[in-house]
Amino acid sequence: MSTELQQVQKVWDRTRPNSPIYEFLLNAIEIYEAEKGVVRARIQVTPHHLNSKGSLHGAFSACVTDWAGGMAIASHGLDSTGVSTDIHVNYLSTATDGDWLEIESRANKVGKSLAFTTVTISKKTEEGLTIVAQGSHTKYVRTRSA
Repeated sequence: MSTELQQVQKVWDRTRPNSPIYEFLLNAIEIYEAEKGVVRARIQVTPHHLNSKGSLHGAFSACVTDWAGGMAIASHGLDSTGVSTDIHVNYLSTATDGDWLEIESRANKVGKSLAFTTVTISKKTEEGLTIVAQGSHTKYVRTRSA
């Protein structure tokens, strides 16, 4: 297991029990790869991820964007992943119960006070991966003394 994956898993293990929404929506997520600035995870869609029409709920994608952006920041060796200042999600496709989602998050820049991340949520299909949602997330972080 890489040092970055160990760091990300440590931050997730500490964060998870203190966040009821993460515990509810992301209880079965598997973080399987991390390098500095990039984290990859997967989760299978279950009924509590769905909206009233039976497709992936937008709030789930927004939650994943928030969570995964923080994990990408953690891969830089930070124990605190900051607080959200801005989040955007573009919904490009959908997923339903039983689909497998692949999540890739990137910390594009981690500065002294702000971190900028992007997150791609894709579903596995017979043809490969189909992008379900793409998000961008800015977080206030304190990496060094000002």
